[in-house]
Amino acid sequence: MNTGQNYWIGRVIMCVDLDAFYPSCEELRDSSLVGKPHATIMTDQQEGNNITKGVVASSSYEARKLGVRSAMPLSKARELCPSLILKPVDIPYYQQVSNKVMSMLEGYADILEQTGIDEAYLDCTKKVVSNIEHYALDIKKTIEDQCNLRSSIGVAPTKSAAKMASDFQKPDGLTIFYPNQLQKFLENLEVERVSGIGAKTQQVLKEEMGIRTIGQLAKYDVQNLMGRFGKKNGLWMWQVANGRDEDPVIPREDHISLSTERTLDSFTKDKKVILRFLLNELVDELYERVTRRGYHFKTVAVKIVRSDFSVETREISYSNFQIRKESIASVVEELLDRFSFDDSTARIRKVGLKVSKLIRLENKKPSGLKQKTLLDYC
Repeated sequence: MNTGQNYWIGRVIMCVDLDAFYPSCEELRDSSLVGKPHATIMTDQQEGNNITKGVVASSSYEARKLGVRSAMPLSKARELCPSLILKPVDIPYYQQVSNKVMSMLEGYADILEQTGIDEAYLDCTKKVVSNIEHYALDIKKTIEDQCNLRSSIGVAPTKSAAKMASDFQKPDGLTIFYPNQLQKFLENLEVERVSGIGAKTQQVLKEEMGIRTIGQLAKYDVQNLMGRFGKKNGLWMWQVANGRDEDPVIPREDHISLSTERTLDSFTKDKKVILRFLLNELVDELYERVTRRGYHFKTVAVKIVRSDFSVETREISYSNFQIRKESIASVVEELLDRFSFDDSTARIRKVGLKVSKLIRLENKKPSGLKQKTLLDYC
């Protein structure tokens, strides 16, 4: 959504939400489900369509069009859609798919905060140097090309607004709330759009205080909000409504790996060009992220994505944990030598660098997490 002369100041926060994630994972391993109404069911039975009891965990968009929704009893779902195809929830499998997506998203973010198996916030303030829309579209395309999944992305200067934006045009949507347009976008949205305002708070806002839209919440006296909901919650709601909340994107603590990747300016099979790009563009960035989080590593990997979207990875492991930048840079050429650059292979469009087998030898939090917001003083 881009109206008028838009410009960007402040943080660039993206909320990436994987559309109908559980059903989409089932379609990855059973393509016959594509285009059909189907649902994943929370049940203790494992007999597929012979399941007789349970609750809908998630449903395909074809099933949603017929009224099948999350948390709906299976009996009700079958009334609405007698032909509904059922699959028992398989969290370990969904987690594997999620890990692949999150690892890929690491390369696009200054900081990644995974908030669920199918959702993450990305602080891309330093990464995005030109066109924000193109950057977000590249993320969507990479998720689709590498993981065969659709996503909806919201972009805004705050986490709360990015979350609302990601919900705005589902499925497969991209919504950008530009800073100079943010309050205009928010003012007519219902207060329940704000993630973190629960049902009881919504009821109080609407029935007792006459606040139904985010615009009305923004204009409400902040002291009265703090008196009714407590200092922290009242101030937070007022800040969200006015596009002023400063909640940071907080990196997850369970990193399996850290990675970064870039699309080349032009596709190439020139190994020297790729080597220079990795050494000059990616090594310093990856090393900075490793040291900022206090990690040591054992394994270094180079990844290439060819013009036919095939993905290849080569890695090398040290016997002991490493912390020096040279431990990354010194093996890049050796890893490149393990790829084929002959005439029979497709040109390379994207390259990446990754470290894994991580350990935090000092129990300290990454710099930046100690930064206080106004909420800390209330």
